[in-house]
Parts: sequence; structure tokens; C-alpha cells
Amino acid sequence: MSESQQPVLSRTQTSADYGSTIRTESPRRPTFIPIEYPRRYSKMAHGTLSGHEAQNRLQRLEYFLNVLNQMCIGFITIYISYLTLRTGLSGTGLHAWLVTIGFSFFMAEGVMIHYGGNVLTNGYKRQTKTTIHWVLLTLGGGCGAAGALIKMIQKGFLLQSTHGRLGMTAFVLCILAMSSGLAALFSGRIKKLITPLLNKAFHNFLGFACFVIALVTQYYGYQTGYFKSRSETDFQILMKCLTLISLVLSSYGPMKALYQKCKNISQQF
Repeated sequence: MSESQQPVLSRTQTSADYGSTIRTESPRRPTFIPIEYPRRYSKMAHGTLSGHEAQNRLQRLEYFLNVLNQMCIGFITIYISYLTLRTGLSGTGLHAWLVTIGFSFFMAEGVMIHYGGNVLTNGYKRQTKTTIHWVLLTLGGGCGAAGALIKMIQKGFLLQSTHGRLGMTAFVLCILAMSSGLAALFSGRIKKLITPLLNKAFHNFLGFACFVIALVTQYYGYQTGYFKSRSETDFQILMKCLTLISLVLSSYGPMKALYQKCKNISQQF
């Protein structure tokens, strides 16, 4: 091989050049392959979804318990009305019918008006709920107080039994609750003396205390001679259980409202 035909090695290329046309290779460009990572779901979104689901379940449970409560209230009211109307509305019969209609029906429905889980008034506006609340509690307080007053007059205001003493306590609390209700109605005019929030919280407390004492009085009323002589022992136990169930389920909404008002009062002071 002659000297002119000896290959010339290029320092920058790996191929040999024999004098022919120079072949240049284009530099290779790096190719990026996208790597797919597994999707990560936000914990906040999952937590929000779980929170909404839990809230919906709680709301459905509240609706179910409210329907159960309405059934208990209806059964107690219908049966006592049937029992007293059959034997005649006079004396103890009139007393039993008035306090049952007043406290167990009107007042029980009245204290649950603003409760969000009430299936009967959930779709009403707040102003409409307030109007219904006033009507029901006025009727309930009037009937309940009249029924208690009839029995106190019969006994000469000398009440020795647990049922009688609790009934007198419910009567006093009923009068105070109705008076505080008038103050709450005109809370805007007397706000210089007492703040509207404190005024309404005091009214809620008195009304709730009156309702609890009244239904406990109803519970002990099933042990009196009037009811024992007209119903069997098993039915007395049933009425006691229904009254206690109604008391517990009806108290849930007012307790939530009273707690919220007390919380707001503590934040202001």
C-alpha cells in the first residue's frame, strides 16, 4: 500500500478516512422517555368526601329518630285522649287530658320546631318556624298550666306525692317560661337591660326545664290510681317507656340550640 493510500485516523471520529468523501455522522440527540408515576389522591379530597358521607348518614339517622319520636308522641296523645274522653272530661280526667295535650303534644312539638332534623318543619323558613313555635308553646303552656291548676285546686295545693310536687314545679316553670318568652319576643326593645342573646338563652333554658319536668311528671302519672284502674300493668310499662323515649328524642334539638347559645355567650364575655 502506497503512502498516499495509508488511512488517516481522525481524533474526533471512530471511522477511518481513505481519501474518499468524508462522511459525517450527525450527533445523537438524547431521547427522554416519560416515566409514569402512580397517581396520588389528595388526602384532603378523600377526607372531605368522608366528612360529607358521615354528615349525610347522621342526618338520615336524625330523620329516622324524629319519625320514631313523632310516632311516640302521637300514640301517647291519641291513647290518653281516648281514655279520658271515654270516661268523661271531668275532674282528674280533664286534668290528665289537658296536661297530655299541653305538655306531651303541643310543647313537645313546639320545642322541636327549630331543630334541623324535624321532618315536619325542615323545609320552612325561619320566620315561619318562629311563628309556629309561638303558637304551639302558647297552646301547650296554656293547656298544661290549666290542667295542673285544676288538680292543685282539687287537692287544696297540698300535694304530697312525687307526681304532685313535680306537677307544681312544672306549673311554676311554665309560667316563668311563658313570661320569659314575652321578654324574648321584645328583646330588641329591652336590649339596654339585657342582651338579646342572653335573653333568648334564658328563655330556652326555662322552657327546656319546664318540658323535662312536665314529662317526668307524666311518667309518674302512670302510677296514680286513675291510670292503674283503667289500664293493665303491661300497658302502664309501655306508656312509661314511650314517654321516656319521647323525652330523650325531643330534648336533642333544644339541647343543641342551648349549647350553641351558651357557647356564643362565652365568646362574647
